[in-house]
Amino acid sequence: MTGQCCAWPGCKVTAKRGQLMCPRDWYRVPKRLRDAIWLHYVPGQTAVTCSPEYRDALHEVLVYARRVNTEAAEAAGRETDVYCEPCGVWHKPPACNAGLR
Repeated sequence: MTGQCCAWPGCKVTAKRGQLMCPRDWYRVPKRLRDAIWLHYVPGQTAVTCSPEYRDALHEVLVYARRVNTEAAEAAGRETDVYCEPCGVWHKPPACNAGLR
């Protein structure tokens, strides 16, 4: 398949030619952001020839994608941690000795 890398940060899938993202990541983007991309998309445009409105819409999509990736990474890290009530923070087990004071 010819195309380019999916624009979702960290995705290694090749998107179809003329598409911004692979289908999996495209549908992770909220509809209002996808609609903004479509509203300003012009077939055949490039990074040099696209409109400022398209660039703004693309920027919003990428900010959203980075936020989703960051939240997922933080959640994955917390899944292996335990919440320590005495000190009020997350720790890797075993927790701290705060409760023994």
